[in-house]
Amino acid sequence: MPQRHRDGQGGWKRVELRQLRYFAAVAREGHFGQAARALRIAQPAVSRQIQQLEAELGVRLFDRRPRGAVLTAEGLALLDRAERLLGEAEAMRREARGQADRPRGAVTIGLSPGVSEIIGAAFATAAARRFPEIRLRLAIGFMHDLEKQLEDGAIDAAVLNGPGASARLAAEPLLAEPLCLICTAGDRRFEAPAVPLRALAGVPLVLAGRPESWVRRALRDALGQEALDIEVAAEADTVALAKRLVLAGLGPMVDVASMVRAEILEGRLRAVPLGALGITRLLVMPRGRDPSPAAAAAAGLLRDCAREMLANGLWLGARTPAASAAP
Repeated sequence: MPQRHRDGQGGWKRVELRQLRYFAAVAREGHFGQAARALRIAQPAVSRQIQQLEAELGVRLFDRRPRGAVLTAEGLALLDRAERLLGEAEAMRREARGQADRPRGAVTIGLSPGVSEIIGAAFATAAARRFPEIRLRLAIGFMHDLEKQLEDGAIDAAVLNGPGASARLAAEPLLAEPLCLICTAGDRRFEAPAVPLRALAGVPLVLAGRPESWVRRALRDALGQEALDIEVAAEADTVALAKRLVLAGLGPMVDVASMVRAEILEGRLRAVPLGALGITRLLVMPRGRDPSPAAAAAAGLLRDCAREMLANGLWLGARTPAASAAP
């Protein structure tokens, strides 16, 4: 780390911390050779750095004698400042290392409304317990909006749907979920263990999410390959409203089982896998930008929370990405 040192003419000379460290070692040992051994470097390197320091400052720092080196008056004056600067540099190093060991600062993580219902509370609770000096903010938004905020640097990381993300973003698969036909528990049309896409012919659907959402695009593409049209009973931007419309009897919807976990456990809804359709949940961060220690720690904790929920069966219907079938 270079420092600036005022010379006798009021100008500024460039002084490196390495030179000050070598200078302080020679002053402490009173001998160039002993200082080199203490620093674990060759003596010529120490001598060369001290000579450069003297040249840059325009003063002689040591009287070289056969049995050692003695500080001159100028060297003695510099020693006090050098030790203060070296102490400050060491304090900065310890503080930086402590920041990595105990991450602190503001972090914003993006989640969709549905994903926030699944993992938001568990993640925020774990973050508060493990990283009390991180100020965590959960930004709730739709996938397209979260992706744009990631690219703009407004959020540090997000959980997005796959199989892919923007080339400007780095994506890590977290888990996979099959897309399901979600219907009322009493709907006898869909009682098989799985539903083929052709079974949707003539079935009015409640469409959840925005038209550009990954689930709706995957459904449109799959039905298009089967030469089937989507019949629409109703549309709702949020899953929360869509599942209320399903419960009201307007028709089934297509989504993942985790979005209706509570209603499935209560026996009000059923989720039947639909063909080979599925989505992959991705942990996404900006590509080419090193995250802060706090952002890296929060993203790692989010990954751990998702995998723990997967392992404990708390993310209903989820499985490891390698076990999924991409549409």
